[in-house]
Amino acid sequence: MGMVVAHSSTNFDYRVNELLVHKSVPGLVYTVCWTFPTTNRVALSLQRVKPCKPIVIAIGDPIDGYAFEGFDRAENDFIGSDLYNSVTEEKEVDALRKYQIIKPLIDTQEIELYIKGDLSKEVLEKYASAGSISVQTLYKYLNQYLAFGSHRLALLPMTHVCGKGRKLPLDHEAANEMKKTRGGNYIGRKGLSDDYLRRDFNQEDETRIKKFIKSILPRAQNHHLSALFALYSSKLCTKIINVYGIEELIPDPLKLISLEQFSYHFKKNVNYKKWEVYKTSSKNVQNNHELTVGRAQDYSLGPSHTYEIDATTLNLYVVSRVQDENGKDSPKVLGRPYLYFIVDSYSTMIVGYTLTFQTGTAAVKRALYNAFTNKVEFCRKYGIPIDDSDWPCEHVCTRLLCDRAGEYTTKLFDDIIAEDLKLETITYAPAYLGKRKGTVEVNFNAIDQIVIQQLDGSVKRRPAKDSAHPSNFARYDIQTLNQLVIKAILSFNKRRVNFSRLQTFDVLDGVAPTPISIWNRHISGKMGGGVRRPKEQIKYALLDRVEATIGKSGITLKSNRLSYFTEHKAFQEWQTEIMLRKTPKTIDVRTNPDDPRFAWFRSKQFDNEIIEFSIGTNLESYAELVYEEIQQLRELQARSKSINRKDRNLDRFELQNLINSNQSSTKKVIDRKGMVAGIKDNFKAEQQAEIVRDSIESRLDFGTLDLSENSQMYNDQPTEYKDE
Repeated sequence: MGMVVAHSSTNFDYRVNELLVHKSVPGLVYTVCWTFPTTNRVALSLQRVKPCKPIVIAIGDPIDGYAFEGFDRAENDFIGSDLYNSVTEEKEVDALRKYQIIKPLIDTQEIELYIKGDLSKEVLEKYASAGSISVQTLYKYLNQYLAFGSHRLALLPMTHVCGKGRKLPLDHEAANEMKKTRGGNYIGRKGLSDDYLRRDFNQEDETRIKKFIKSILPRAQNHHLSALFALYSSKLCTKIINVYGIEELIPDPLKLISLEQFSYHFKKNVNYKKWEVYKTSSKNVQNNHELTVGRAQDYSLGPSHTYEIDATTLNLYVVSRVQDENGKDSPKVLGRPYLYFIVDSYSTMIVGYTLTFQTGTAAVKRALYNAFTNKVEFCRKYGIPIDDSDWPCEHVCTRLLCDRAGEYTTKLFDDIIAEDLKLETITYAPAYLGKRKGTVEVNFNAIDQIVIQQLDGSVKRRPAKDSAHPSNFARYDIQTLNQLVIKAILSFNKRRVNFSRLQTFDVLDGVAPTPISIWNRHISGKMGGGVRRPKEQIKYALLDRVEATIGKSGITLKSNRLSYFTEHKAFQEWQTEIMLRKTPKTIDVRTNPDDPRFAWFRSKQFDNEIIEFSIGTNLESYAELVYEEIQQLRELQARSKSINRKDRNLDRFELQNLINSNQSSTKKVIDRKGMVAGIKDNFKAEQQAEIVRDSIESRLDFGTLDLSENSQMYNDQPTEYKDE
């Protein structure tokens, strides 16, 4: 391949692009990029990923500390090199583009000045400016061009030999073998001291880091890299040894890596978004690090097209309305209710809400029912008189935007769509990302600041350390809280100003920037009046589906064990038939969680007529109670029943003792399957004898009966029973 030459000033035969290859250090190759025969010198450029500026040495002088005699001379075979063989059409275009940038310089004598280090910075800046690159990039192009043979394709990308493209050794043994082929050199920079832990990273190390990221990182308490490195080393880089019969856990030098190696490969493999979630929370990442693009109104065609729904736990403790056993107001604290808001994206109008102690589909349906129906009757229920113009929202939306919480299930919306409400699409925002439902989030904050924080029992954001728990001050019940929320909603819809919701023609026409003004302005023009449905259709579509058992007294719900009856003649006939057949029957009925007085049932058997059931008269006390209060009332009744049951059990114990004593003196029970003969005649005879005995006892009491005269008659007329 090459030959050893005698270096002589009288016989200079070095050529440009000739190679000097070290005899014992693999990969140590220099390219002769310029010759100076008169001074017996050559300019050499080291072939490496990022070539440096050429060095000029005299023939025979050491090359970067290596003896000149340690090199062989070889022909430059650039076309057979790995760099040339890595060419692709895209890479070739890139290499030729770079070549055209440096061509004006290498075609002049100024290239020699550059190699010798005599070219001024001003000249280099001129060429860099002409090529629209920086001076540093020009240095990079020139050095790579000279190091790899001054070929037009010498500027091919060097990624095929960089660290990112190098295949990791399988394990530490394979790493040692690769190290030997490099002449005993490590990969990477040398440490600042001889104690610096240094070994080649391998595939087993990478597997351990991936395991650490998947299994240990989510539970880490400290997410500084140094702390994570210590945690990684203690969990995955140890081994157990036996010291005088005692097992000890010690660091495994074959698994330990440096902090720099851990940092590099950890950052290379970790999912930064998940890591940020581990360090803070999912809600923090999505709300503070996600991009914000556009407005909620941009995705809505007009009022009632897109509704946003979300829920929050109110910062308020409420009390029950149910009285205790002594007839006094119960101070029982029920907890913090949930508030569901439904807001129109286009106008920011609050179109519906619900206050509930339950999460899940029941609460969502309750809120949707409120949004889709007339508000006059609803507000009257809480003693607030309004007319249709005060809250003109009774429209079914076309699109519903919600998050991925558990209550927004596929089954919920399947039931709604199946009932032909014309609700076409359900759009899910990423979980916890409040800003994706920003229209509804604003209302939560307003309710909390304007209403909730003014009430006794409210939860403060930064309470004093010695302050009493807010539940100790709770005094508002769910009825009063509903009144406050309704009044706040009416005020928000009429008074809140949001100029961002106005279009240009709205401004020109003098439309007020309030939700109700924007709603009234565009509900007809943009949405054709919106979609309205009969109350009974909406009600049935949004009712809870509950299993019920048909019994003699009506139907009994499996969920709360309440009984209902109906006056529907056809159903009563079917109910009677089921009782006569003695075949238990279970049906799916619909119930409104906001009004437990009724249940509904629809079936093809009754021509899809909706049959209404009313709660039993003995259960009317449940009619106006919310679920939590029903449960409380049930507890009170259960406690009363428990006391009664105790006394009743004592009575039964005494009665059973009496029965047992009487049974011991009766005749022996005969093992007979059929009825005893003569029971009817014996029953009549006993009746007559009882009449006689009553008469005798009466006469004895009155003193009118002569025992001496009638004793024989009394004794001679016993009651006669027929034989068995």
